[in-house]
Amino acid sequence: MNIILIAAILFVCLVGAALLGRRVHRYLPEAHLSADSRDAVKLAMGLVATMTALVLGLLVSSAKGTYDTARSEVIQMAAKVAFLDRALALYGPEAADARARPSRGRRRRGRAHLADRPKRACSVGAEPTGG
Repeated sequence: MNIILIAAILFVCLVGAALLGRRVHRYLPEAHLSADSRDAVKLAMGLVATMTALVLGLLVSSAKGTYDTARSEVIQMAAKVAFLDRALALYGPEAADARARPSRGRRRRGRAHLADRPKRACSVGAEPTGG
């Protein structure tokens, strides 16, 4: 679903709830409009805001952990491929075919990966992910 559509739906729901609250306000008994009731509502809203901040913080932390894990795996794989290439280079010209095979496979997988990815513009300052 489009993020702008979700934001618009959420905005309409919030404005509708605020307008509904203004209409219902007229029909509430005076006991529900006392200072104690308002303090209780403020306390409940503070609790909801705190819990929302906690959940969002955990969500961001989890996403960063997943990103860091994937990045670490890619770096380790690249280091292993570089180590294998150096080890094969020590064998001399006899290992030239074996050294060329992984690079052909990487190019083929890279082209397949780029063909499957949807086309989208990179944001300013973002690193390109294709190469």
